[in-house]
Amino acid sequence: MMNNPITIIDIAKLLGISKSTVSRALNNHPDISQATKDAVKKVAESLHFKPNIVASSFRHKKSKVIGLIVPQISYFFFPSVIQGMEEIVHDKGYTLLILQSNESFEREVENLDILVANNVEGILASVSRKTKNFDHFRKIIDMGMPIVFFDRVVKDLNADMVLVDDITGSYNAVMHLIETNRRRIAICTGNLNLLICTNRLQGYKMALQEKGIPINEDLIISCQSPEEAEQETLRLLNLENPPDGIFAISDLTMTGVMRGIYKMKMQVPKDIAVIGFCEEPFRTMYNPPLTAIRPMGFEIGRKSAEILFEHILREPYARKEPQVVYLEGKLVIGGST
Repeated sequence: MMNNPITIIDIAKLLGISKSTVSRALNNHPDISQATKDAVKKVAESLHFKPNIVASSFRHKKSKVIGLIVPQISYFFFPSVIQGMEEIVHDKGYTLLILQSNESFEREVENLDILVANNVEGILASVSRKTKNFDHFRKIIDMGMPIVFFDRVVKDLNADMVLVDDITGSYNAVMHLIETNRRRIAICTGNLNLLICTNRLQGYKMALQEKGIPINEDLIISCQSPEEAEQETLRLLNLENPPDGIFAISDLTMTGVMRGIYKMKMQVPKDIAVIGFCEEPFRTMYNPPLTAIRPMGFEIGRKSAEILFEHILREPYARKEPQVVYLEGKLVIGGST
């Protein structure tokens, strides 16, 4: 018997009970006495029994798997998000299946197909910066599959969304630059099809308008990669009247901004002040450490997973209206301002 995987039939034979009783005992069914549950658990542990999760998912149409799509795992923000999600997913007895789109629309569509084919019970997703058509996500929503978008979300999709309060965070970041006597403040944003980018641009403009500083479109750059951000930063810094402060909306854009500043051999914050939305490991890589708005990756991950499980564990017809949850990002003062 020990040469083959242990099954509930083996446990049932040893205890002289039915396999259905073993199954219900392992699943903590209320009709099974505590004594029987304890006996089954003891034998299962002694035989190193491992439940057949795949077979169970086919029987009960539940895979106990949550799908996650991120643009790129190597970014500093997303590991923090995954850590927050995994904590909740593990506590619920589920497994997190992680796929990355690698900032590709085609890969993102493929990832969704893979998750559906693997019978996931719900999906957590952050949209690729190359994605401009969202029909693949609309199809998932129309299927009734629980899905929660986080960080990079799309305002026109009828789904739950979790993100940091981008408008307030950006407003506070630019106000901080203004308080350090900066007046020509540039912003390096990303794909303006994404709500995160339009909101952060809105907060930037609100702060300037409140302080009576004219909005200069020449100081607003939209970049899709660190390389593009570097080139655009070099262009800004070579203007006849260059910016005295730069606000980068992510660690992705900040990478390019800092490369451009270093290429120009400028000193931070003496020659130019810098602030951005950056996670702690990334922020402290630079000398001096960057002033930043915390993007709340871990907290976003936890909240997104909590909302997803509200849908998964709810009664089938107790449908809840989609919600947008904003978390407050804290200003962390570094040496770059």
